Amino acid sequence: METSPEWLSVIAEIIGSLGFPIFVAWFLLQRMESKLDELVKAIQDLNHIFKMNG
Repeated sequence: METSPEWLSVIAEIIGSLGFPIFVAWFLLQRMESKLDELVKAIQDLNHIFKMNG
């Protein structure tokens, strides 16, 4: 994640307007999205392997 001053000001603005709990939920959802994408790709690869061997 970037640590530039612009990024920090965006974070401060989000926290100020939405509140800390909503910011934390948004942050965790952003991190989880990449993990879900990796999981979907792994399942698709596994499905492809089963189709080739079956």
